[in-house]
Amino acid sequence: MTDAAPGCRARAGTQRITPKTLSIATALLLLAGAANAQPVIYADEASFLAQLAALEGSTIHESFEDDAVWADSRNSISSPGSTPVVASQRLVWTANFAQNEIATGTVGGDAPDGAFAIYSLPHGVTTDSGLYCDSAEDPIPVECWQNDGVKVEAEPGGMLFAFGGRVDTANSGKVTFLLDGFDINGNDTDNIDNWQREGDFADSWAFVGVIDPAGFSSVELRELRGKDTQQVLLFTDDFTIRRSAPALPAVPALGGLGQALTAALCLAAGCQALGMRGRSAG
Repeated sequence: MTDAAPGCRARAGTQRITPKTLSIATALLLLAGAANAQPVIYADEASFLAQLAALEGSTIHESFEDDAVWADSRNSISSPGSTPVVASQRLVWTANFAQNEIATGTVGGDAPDGAFAIYSLPHGVTTDSGLYCDSAEDPIPVECWQNDGVKVEAEPGGMLFAFGGRVDTANSGKVTFLLDGFDINGNDTDNIDNWQREGDFADSWAFVGVIDPAGFSSVELRELRGKDTQQVLLFTDDFTIRRSAPALPAVPALGGLGQALTAALCLAAGCQALGMRGRSAG
């Protein structure tokens, strides 16, 4: 694998784990991936969860069911709604385009975990670029791609190590992950910024996930096939995420009473603490 440009991480070594690849060879590949801190893409949830459990940090599950947290994002025909951002479980959820918002809805009662799934509103880029996008050949003009998706960021100072969930597009969608803004299916040679639109097909609430032991502060789940006039709508739910453990609160400085108690304990135990030496009476 060639070295990445300064400030970038090379993605040429990205691995894919599917049910058909689970074997001793797969285990060796996973160990090598962890050692080289390269991202691994998973289409098999069981193997994703097994590797996630070995990572540092703590695991959370998000299915958008908490009405107190997600109330502003609730969307339905009878009660439309969306919001620019939701903070939940020390993660920040947005659409993958700043001009869009996120919504949670029942998606026809089809959500795989609970009642709600999340999606961008509107779905990706909607520029009304014209019929030329329908007939355009490679390379497709950038403005023709819909790039529907959602984005998640760790709280300031936090890190993510694994991100996986279920995807439905109802139209043979194809997805990729952008970790800290870099498409893991791209490389620094013949597929810069993943202009070839390489990714993994995901539909009918199929599982897709990514693990990078090196960690990342943000992740975007992006659909690749939809065009402005041939849309592929992305809906997602049932996420399992590995994040860094919360920072421990700073220990407050001891006041006069605290220092007196510490000194008394040290005197009794004959110890040294906080720069105080236990002294015998007299």
